[in-house]
Amino acid sequence: MPTMPPTTLDRAIAEGYPLDLREVLADASRHLKGSKRVIVGGGLMWLAISLVVGWVTVALGLGNAPSGALGVLATAPLTVGLVMVGARRAAGLPVTPADLWAYRGVTAHAAIVMLANLLVVVGSEALFGPIASLPVTIAYGLFTSLALYLVADRGLTGGRAIVVSALLVRHRWAALLLLQLLLAALLALSALTLGIALIWTGPFAVIAQGAVYVRAVGLASART
Repeated sequence: MPTMPPTTLDRAIAEGYPLDLREVLADASRHLKGSKRVIVGGGLMWLAISLVVGWVTVALGLGNAPSGALGVLATAPLTVGLVMVGARRAAGLPVTPADLWAYRGVTAHAAIVMLANLLVVVGSEALFGPIASLPVTIAYGLFTSLALYLVADRGLTGGRAIVVSALLVRHRWAALLLLQLLLAALLALSALTLGIALIWTGPFAVIAQGAVYVRAVGLASART
């Protein structure tokens, strides 16, 4: 039986991949034009959905965990759309508002990824408290940061995407942690402008995250 040649994803898992944070940030800056309207609009829709779900869960008297789960399920299609819009822009592809809802077919597996993250956050806080649990939640979030891209772009199941994301991140975890900290600081500083700067820094962060995925394994959907 002939042996299938290794894919870009296979090679990245086995051998790692080059990742220069300066190039990642340059990608985000270069492709910011033409993306702000779509990403900011998607972010506002995401916020509106979250607020509505929050009001409903308060009215129903639901606890934090059920409320969080309902929020995940309600926002999953848009969340995966936003991350893929970032990846598409990082790959130099045009994006439209329709792209925000183009990945509804993978909602179930995207929700699995997001619910697993919620479970880790809630579980670690219950076990260790809100402060002591931070290293656990940060580490889990870091190692699963590519999972939604893998679900939407490579068609992986939620559980498989979590595993593959961890296998990819392990090669460049220090650089990716530094990137996460830089983006978090950038977004936090944007709050000092009453959120006005988020019009630029929000899309910048989304595209930078997408650039990591594109530089690591490429964008399979760009070839279809």
